[in-house]
Amino acid sequence: MKLINKKGMVFEKISIVDVIIILVIIAIGYYAITFLTTKDVNKISKQTIQYTFETEDVNENFAKQLQLEGNLYNSSKNYFVGKLIDYKVLPYEIIVPDLQNGVFIKQVVEDRFVVRMTIEANTDQDDYNIRINQENIKVGAMFPIKGKGFASYGYIVEIKEVVK
Repeated sequence: MKLINKKGMVFEKISIVDVIIILVIIAIGYYAITFLTTKDVNKISKQTIQYTFETEDVNENFAKQLQLEGNLYNSSKNYFVGKLIDYKVLPYEIIVPDLQNGVFIKQVVEDRFVVRMTIEANTDQDDYNIRINQENIKVGAMFPIKGKGFASYGYIVEIKEVVK
């Protein structure tokens, strides 16, 4: 009995094209299972960080309510996001056109301020995220923040690791 006859049939029942299709399906299945079942070992480490949170266009009363060493929370989810260790109150500036000279200039808005808060927190870090109680901390992230007597929206503008 011949393995392949003159018509290209294997054992006179299966064609060579059928064998190639079966081998391709087995190879695709093998690679799919291999790639789908491999898992990255993602180690979570504990790290203390300091991040700078900036909130704009707030009034003077907001700045007066800030207390050093006060706890801060995400006001929409009520997650703890750290302790306030320092803050700076800066004048709020907007860019306006100077039509006479044909340029744009910065102009200070009276009774409005920018507050930059330095917040310290213990985090869970992996290769992809920095988390404080389920809150992802990334530069540019916007979230609502609150403390005792104040609440506002703002952005994270800087993240630094605290080396102990």
